[in-house]
Amino acid sequence: MSNDINRVILIGRLTRPPELKSTNSGAYFCRFSLASNRSIYNKQSGENRDEVGFFDCVAWGKGGEAIHKYLDKGRLICVEGSLRWSSWEGTDGKKQSKVEIHVEGFQFLDAKPQGEQVQESRRIDNARDESVSLDDIF
Repeated sequence: MSNDINRVILIGRLTRPPELKSTNSGAYFCRFSLASNRSIYNKQSGENRDEVGFFDCVAWGKGGEAIHKYLDKGRLICVEGSLRWSSWEGTDGKKQSKVEIHVEGFQFLDAKPQGEQVQESRRIDNARDESVSLDDIF
C-alpha cells in the first residue's frame, strides 16, 4: 500500500459551457475547464499581481449531469478530486499527454443568474447522441 497522496481542491470559474457525453455503454461524463486566479507578491516592486491557471476537469455520472445542467461559462464552482495523467498517440504519430482533474465532489458557489434557463441544446437527453468509446477518453 502506497502512502502517496493525490488530492486536489480547486475553486474557479468555468471557461466555456460544460460538454456532456456518454460512453458506448451509456455512462455519462462531463468535460469542463476552470480558470483559477492566484495573487503573487513581488518583493522587489512591492506589488501584487494576479496569475491565472487553466485546469481541465472530468466529472462522471450524476455529478457530471448536474454540472452540465446547472452551470455555464463564468459560473463559480469548487471541485474536489484527483489528478489523472493520460497519454496517446496523435493522428500525426506524435505522443501526446495531459493531466486532468477527475472530479469526485463539487459545490456550486454562486447563485444562478435570474432569468437564466438551460438551453435546449444543453439538455441531458441530447448527450445520448454523442457516444464515445472509453478509448477516446483515456
